[in-house]
Amino acid sequence: MKKNITINLLGRLYAIDEDAYELLKQYTDSLHSYFSRREGGEEIADDIEARIAELFEDLKAQGVLAITIEHVQDIIHRVGRPEEMDESPLLTSPIGEENTNGPEGNTNEPEESPSPSMGEAGKGAKRLYRNMSDRKLMGVLSGLAAYFGGDVLWWRLGFVALFFLPGGFVSRMFYWSPWHWGISINATLIILYIALGILMPVAETPEDRLRMKGKEVNPQNLADEVSQPQPTRRPDEGHMGCLGGFFFIMGTLIRWFIYFVGIVLAFTLLAGIVGLIAVMTMPHSMIHESDPTFWQFFDAHQSHLLIASVLSLGVLLIPTYCIIHSFFSEIKMLQPMGFRQRLSFLIVWIGLFIAAAVYCTGLVGKIKEAEDKSHEIRDEQYRKGNTHDGIFYKPDEWDFLSERGWRVVRADHCNDRYTSRGQYYTGRDARYIDTYDARHRQLFTIERTEDLQPGRYQLSACVRASGQGAYIYAFVDTLAENGAVYLAEIPADGNTGGGLWREAKQWLENERREHGDTIRNMELHDRMWNIAHANGEQGYGWNRITLPDILVKQPSLLHYGVSTVPSLTGHTWLGQWFSACDFELKRME
Repeated sequence: MKKNITINLLGRLYAIDEDAYELLKQYTDSLHSYFSRREGGEEIADDIEARIAELFEDLKAQGVLAITIEHVQDIIHRVGRPEEMDESPLLTSPIGEENTNGPEGNTNEPEESPSPSMGEAGKGAKRLYRNMSDRKLMGVLSGLAAYFGGDVLWWRLGFVALFFLPGGFVSRMFYWSPWHWGISINATLIILYIALGILMPVAETPEDRLRMKGKEVNPQNLADEVSQPQPTRRPDEGHMGCLGGFFFIMGTLIRWFIYFVGIVLAFTLLAGIVGLIAVMTMPHSMIHESDPTFWQFFDAHQSHLLIASVLSLGVLLIPTYCIIHSFFSEIKMLQPMGFRQRLSFLIVWIGLFIAAAVYCTGLVGKIKEAEDKSHEIRDEQYRKGNTHDGIFYKPDEWDFLSERGWRVVRADHCNDRYTSRGQYYTGRDARYIDTYDARHRQLFTIERTEDLQPGRYQLSACVRASGQGAYIYAFVDTLAENGAVYLAEIPADGNTGGGLWREAKQWLENERREHGDTIRNMELHDRMWNIAHANGEQGYGWNRITLPDILVKQPSLLHYGVSTVPSLTGHTWLGQWFSACDFELKRME
């Protein structure tokens, strides 16, 4: 069952079904559009409509109650093809122009050439359009195939193949290019596709479809194009095949992802603009002014920030609006944007982008300068607040050293680093004394002082180093006791192996050989096991060294620590780093 409607054609009423009406309207609209480029073209189109009305009248006289789409298709072919229509002065000269060849119609005189407007309308040169009747996403590849030739399937396969080619292969193909093709080829293809989708007009009318195919726009071709059924099946209806299904799924995912990103960008942008306006209009007293330098810059450049924000807003809003508009046109809530509207948006966006880039570049330079100045002020305040006895300490290092009574005496070329963690000899996370300089320049002395009674003492420590020249030392009352400095060099085993690691492995082997699986001292066993298995059972290079027989003849202060200063050790430091921990001072009876 079809719905019939009644139309008024040149004062006559005809019953026609809905499909036939749509085809007839499309054909007459195309004729009016085509002939509108010619002088007197509207009269020509009206004459053609009159001819159609006569043919409808003939059908009515034959007893046809309702005109069907088959009748309309037949009439379109009859109207578009007659020889007299192409040869008639109606189509080759302006209305009202008389024959200048005399009453006999001298055939030897050349015929008057068509007007320029007629020539333009009849040209068969191809034009580049997006083919929406055979699209998978935006109709770009289908339009390119129609313009340059070739099966659209191969265009699509080529695009997908180029998109998924490995980056290294593409780099070898385009090794001469100044671009990094191996990294940017996918992004380049996407940007190029979207740009063509924005710039290429849509082949909406039969005239556009004829120009897309390179056919001449004339009544006969218009009749053929209009009467030719256009694909109305959506890709998700009926049989598509594997390849068609793949393109449909990929196109749908990409299209909806773009819509989703556009909507999220729109809301994010609006939230950012509201926040910016709020900050720019909010009194400083309502905000915690933790960075006075920032607020000074903000106040001094408020108008510049506002201009940059407005330009950036325009740069972001235009593509966001286009994406949202495309989303609503996809769900049939808005009409798609025309080519001129898209081109206008693109020109405005390019202008805003250039203005924003130029303006913001200068502003970024000022922001960077203010930021550097602010960092310098904050760094100066930070260093001043964490300097003790003329030496800067990081807060966590100062807490560790001061709690244990350590004092840095000299720290040249130590890169503000006096401790470290992560390679403790048991493998657990513990902090220890440590310095590093890649150029072997550090002159470092750290010491601790204890009040001792007369007697003999022994000092031991766990240490490691990457080179020779680091020592643990001890002396009494700044050499006033006996003028002696006790020294022991730190072994340069690097950060693997070490005496502690070897002792732990030997201890575990002896325990296993003598007692099997029986563990006599669980705490000692666990400690030795941790040392032996540290660093993937390779150790961290730690050794225990000892200073024996430190003689104290009277109540005195003992100073001890670790140093790489040649004036104290008598040797030049040759390594990049050293570590020390677990100093232990014992009185020997």
